[in-house]
Amino acid sequence: MSKTYTNHKGIKAIKSPAKGQDMHKDSQCKGLYLRAYANGKRVFIHRYWVNGKERLVKLEGLELAASSTEREISSALSKARAMVAEQKEQTAHGTDPAIERNLKAHKISSMPTMEAFADTYIEMYAKLHKKSWQGDKRFLDVDVIPALGSLPLDKVERPHIVALLDKKQEAGAMVSRNRLISLLSKFFNFAIERGHINGNPASHIKRTKEKSRDRTLNDDEILFLWNQTGEGRHLSPVNRLALRMILVTGQRPGEVCQLHGSQLQGDIWRMEDTKNGRAHEVPLSPLAMEILEQVRPHSRNDLLFPNGRDAVMHDAILPKCMQRMPWPDLPATPHDLRRTAITGISKLGFNRLVQDKIANHVDRSIGGIYDRHDYMAEKRQALEAWGRKLEELTTGEVAAANVVPFRTAG
Repeated sequence: MSKTYTNHKGIKAIKSPAKGQDMHKDSQCKGLYLRAYANGKRVFIHRYWVNGKERLVKLEGLELAASSTEREISSALSKARAMVAEQKEQTAHGTDPAIERNLKAHKISSMPTMEAFADTYIEMYAKLHKKSWQGDKRFLDVDVIPALGSLPLDKVERPHIVALLDKKQEAGAMVSRNRLISLLSKFFNFAIERGHINGNPASHIKRTKEKSRDRTLNDDEILFLWNQTGEGRHLSPVNRLALRMILVTGQRPGEVCQLHGSQLQGDIWRMEDTKNGRAHEVPLSPLAMEILEQVRPHSRNDLLFPNGRDAVMHDAILPKCMQRMPWPDLPATPHDLRRTAITGISKLGFNRLVQDKIANHVDRSIGGIYDRHDYMAEKRQALEAWGRKLEELTTGEVAAANVVPFRTAG
């Protein structure tokens, strides 16, 4: 037979049973009970009948402990009585609170988390519709999942999205911020299409203006950068060598950060998936090979420039590294190093066609469409000449002649 209580003081006086559980009836609210457990836990129960069948519904969010204060008990009791009154109203209109609870529980259990749906998005949308799907995967793995991965899709709100974008803006990665907006907009629209959610928390967020940069480093700035990325400086070995690799090879910072040992075939770096969706081969100069040898002891799970144990480096890390350097004037960015390499190769006498082949720019001209030559010999000559030029600048030693006969503009 259940005991009774009248108010919060009566609940406070309830002692936990030696084992099992006890039921205590609320003398002021018909159908409301307090269930006390041997471990000190207390929960409110609504007991009612539908078509002659008894129902017991636990009132969620009102759990108490033996140590709960009278203020906490009073607040919970007031809410419990209000919830019972509401459920009685539902029952009077033909709605069974127990069934509603079960439907809600099923919805929660079937709602995918951000991390789980990320796999669905990549496999069922990005790979089918985007040549650059690996870029989406990297954004999700590096920016989104660590912060929001455990949240169910329907619990992600606009402030969560804004917080992710603010990190990009604080790092000065405005282009990356805009790309993240585009990704999240598609991501949540796909979730809407599949019936998981009704609204897109990333919709109608304004993109920032992307300023076109034309900065290249002069010889003094290249020497400054090389000194700042030397051993014993404030940068980690992986970060400093990644910056050098961008300058030496002229490749995109994101591609350098994702470089795996499996992409290397001797002194050839082969990328199957790139920003423009085309496979790309980069002949590695002796200077580039030297950098790879220096970074190998720091590699993790075949990733040569990892962030931590085995994660791809976050795209805000290298810009922050360069911002912290004591530049005489305006700090440079990792992409400025790529631009410097391509411009430096041009100054050495190599034509625009060779520059574009090294940068993996798409040639949409008629000639570009029909020309299937791989230009490996020309790319190798240019990158080795650029490597010798960098060695001259950084060591003061004059290398062999750096001018080769590829001067005609393409």
